[in-house]
Amino acid sequence: MNLLVITPEMKVMFVVGFIIFAVYIYALLRAIYWGHNSQREDMLNDPELRNYYARHGQGDLYDYDGMGDFSRFPNDKSRNKKKRRSKTRINK
Repeated sequence: MNLLVITPEMKVMFVVGFIIFAVYIYALLRAIYWGHNSQREDMLNDPELRNYYARHGQGDLYDYDGMGDFSRFPNDKSRNKKKRRSKTRINK
């Protein structure tokens, strides 16, 4: 029966490989985070995009549905109720 013997050289190579892998993953995630932030800043500071949204009546970049601010707030139920008129019937 062959048993796998872990030698000290194998442990050192595993640790070195793990350190390289961890540094690579950290750098990758940091690059993705930096890319998203710089793209967001460029979009918010782009005068052409600001002019586009201003021209089409969308001053708010976060107004995705185009309904304006009123769609973010619930309706006031007391204002929307209509008064019923009581109709009196005249029996003949």
